[in-house]
Amino acid sequence: MTGRMILIACCTFFFAPVFAGDLEDGIKFHERNAFAKAVAAFERASANASAEAQRRLGFMYYHGEGVAQDNKRAIVLFELAARGGDAESARNLGTMYEYGMSVAQDSGRSADWFRRAADLGNPYSQFRLSIMYYQGEGVTRDRVEAAKWWNVAMSNGNDWERRFRPQIESAEAKLSAEENAEGKRRAAEWSKAREANR
Repeated sequence: MTGRMILIACCTFFFAPVFAGDLEDGIKFHERNAFAKAVAAFERASANASAEAQRRLGFMYYHGEGVAQDNKRAIVLFELAARGGDAESARNLGTMYEYGMSVAQDSGRSADWFRRAADLGNPYSQFRLSIMYYQGEGVTRDRVEAAKWWNVAMSNGNDWERRFRPQIESAEAKLSAEENAEGKRRAAEWSKAREANR
């Protein structure tokens, strides 16, 4: 191992905990309403590609906590976090585009962000995407794809299942037996692929 490689390995070993510490510090400062310190800690962690720090910092810009309120900056941070694998940020963007919150209302972009969050395992986004497919909102109407997503969401055993069960049962009753069976098959296939990629 060359001297340069040893130096890089040592720096990685010693500085990685610092970045994690910045995120933890930011969370603690935020909980204590020490917003300026939270922003500084989240900025450091965000600069080192912490998707959670980017999301938390995005919320601070969105709400104007410790910084001047700046929705454009919040959206940039949410997008960075979502592209870094943060399902909650992708869900937030789906909602923002759905309702035109600080962005132009765009059902297609909303569906894209909800799909990204759904693929990352976010139950709300899975349910929301199922409704979008069922109604043809922002996507081409596809009742089987709707059934796939509500079956994926229902298999998670989460709070959203209880909340949306009456709507799902009503929609399922309007599908043919073949559509319901294909939706379940696609849901099982999606779940199997997701497990294999973990």
